[in-house]
Amino acid sequence: MNILVTGIAGDIGFGIGKILKETKGVKKLVGCDTHSDHFGNQVFDFCEKIPKVTEPGYEKAFRRLVAQKKIQGVFVASEPELRYFAKKNLTKISKKITFFMPNKKTIKIGFDKFKTSQFISKINIPCPWTRKVATENPLEFPCILKSRYGSGNKSVHLVKTAKEARAYKKLFRTYIWQEFLGDKTKEFTCGVYGSNEGEIRVIVFRRRLNSGSTCFAELVKIPIIEKICSKIAKKLSLKGSINIQLKLQKGKPMIFEINPRFSSTVLLRHQMGFRDVVWSLQENLLQLKTKYKLKRKNGARAIRKFQEWKII
Repeated sequence: MNILVTGIAGDIGFGIGKILKETKGVKKLVGCDTHSDHFGNQVFDFCEKIPKVTEPGYEKAFRRLVAQKKIQGVFVASEPELRYFAKKNLTKISKKITFFMPNKKTIKIGFDKFKTSQFISKINIPCPWTRKVATENPLEFPCILKSRYGSGNKSVHLVKTAKEARAYKKLFRTYIWQEFLGDKTKEFTCGVYGSNEGEIRVIVFRRRLNSGSTCFAELVKIPIIEKICSKIAKKLSLKGSINIQLKLQKGKPMIFEINPRFSSTVLLRHQMGFRDVVWSLQENLLQLKTKYKLKRKNGARAIRKFQEWKII
């Protein structure tokens, strides 16, 4: 199999590449990004530079790349590309390529944090109050100000007073206010996978963040979290892999993010036995049945080791 991974300068694309490098049946591993200042050549057989997805030449360059390398499957690891391909008729780009990404409904809801909040509330799952900055004021302080679109922990601000809120409102009209959930020690990140046969698989980590990224993770089994994640996946008719983030408030899970993509913890999850990259490949390209079996016991801990500088 000849496989392409996009966004390989980021930790998600790079992690997916490391998994595929050791996956049986992957013959040619190709990576691409908008620049070449990364460590992709440590993992990928070929590293290619293509235009940004917002540039006119993107799709032409993408089509040329998949044709030249005879690509059979594409892991879309960057959010701008996920949005782009979610809006496209993928068969018109190439009938011979399999795209490994969640279904369109999941992407549409997950990349809009206001719609995410509405969706979660509608299915009677607890979530923090969420309001549009342009038309509404915060219900209380402190609260969170964050971008309505996208996913992850970027562009997040803690707003402590009404005076601060008025200043932010002038600058961030397209953002949202959201309830501040507090205690960082009770934050969880959950890998959720919807198989082609309708099985929902969940892995839950208690985590600690550093600059918006998971730096510590502990494998835990909390039935109420698994149940809620499964309910969300079923209501989304989930096919593929997503990441759900939440905090426990008095023992009650409060969902504040649905990230409709592979997570930055994708490599850690794979090492624990949650092999969503391999499952995607096997189910959608090889038409094989897959099984989920954890390799580690609850309480297993992991610490992210950040790479040191390398002179090239």
